[in-house]
Amino acid sequence: MLNTQQRYQQRYHHLSRINTLFNVFHRHKLSTAEVLYIGSFVLNFITGKLLHVLSQKEEVYNYYNDKGNIFNQYFVKKGWAWTTLGVFFFYIVKAIQGSLDSTGGVNDKNGHGKRMTVARLCTAALRYVVATVWWILFTQWCFGVPIMDKVFLFTGGKCASISEDRLLRYLKGKLLDHKIFLKLDTIYESTTVSSQVCRRLRGSWEGGHDPLGHVFLLVHSSLYLFFELTEHWNGASSLFSDFRRIFGSKKTRLGVWSFVKQNPEVPLLMLMALWWFMLLMTNMYFHLLAEKLVGLAFGYFGVFLVYIAPRWLN
Repeated sequence: MLNTQQRYQQRYHHLSRINTLFNVFHRHKLSTAEVLYIGSFVLNFITGKLLHVLSQKEEVYNYYNDKGNIFNQYFVKKGWAWTTLGVFFFYIVKAIQGSLDSTGGVNDKNGHGKRMTVARLCTAALRYVVATVWWILFTQWCFGVPIMDKVFLFTGGKCASISEDRLLRYLKGKLLDHKIFLKLDTIYESTTVSSQVCRRLRGSWEGGHDPLGHVFLLVHSSLYLFFELTEHWNGASSLFSDFRRIFGSKKTRLGVWSFVKQNPEVPLLMLMALWWFMLLMTNMYFHLLAEKLVGLAFGYFGVFLVYIAPRWLN
């Protein structure tokens, strides 16, 4: 049995370790909230895997396992568009809430977050452009096929099982003029076309290491929204106070709209929650862990480039 002094020393030792860890974060200019949120995606991966292993079969295969579910079709597949809409709404409302003064600043009438300035808005626009460019390079186009497809093709991937009739329609009948498709009996394959073209041709995307643009998008969008919000976040207590004040009044007919107008971070918080939940569904039901980890790493890289690296350079 440990005596009181030994227990005290053990607890002091544990607290010292925690304090040392927080000092490391502070030295690298990361707040505790940032570290916890960034780390939450690793927790998401672990939780998803555990739920998949421990759940009964009828619980594992359900509505969210269907790629045609409404959240996947209308939100995740258009994830960056929803993220863009949300962040534009946020900054437009923030600007409307206040008025430009003689120094070019935007004074927040409601007292939420930091004082807005034109320079701050321009910086936010620049961050959005950089984040969007990284999304385009990874998922849409990077001097040819996007980065995610370059990784897949470089690791031995290909678009296989392309029927000749579909290929002829895609190439408008000029099959002999194209050298990027290899004929195998009555079907074709290619090691140079993008995943988007492969889907259009109804081919089979197979053989390589897929870095998962799906995981990348959810992580990249979530972290982008989080870091944009942290600069203007005034705490949950302010949010709950407005909620009680608006919805507690019987005279408020448009309570929801009034609440959102005064707290434009609410739609972003809802998007962040949806992205985190859909990532959990992905981790439970789809793909290999190694592929998901690569998508996670690329999602982290964009945020590091936009938000963390500039701190280290200052």
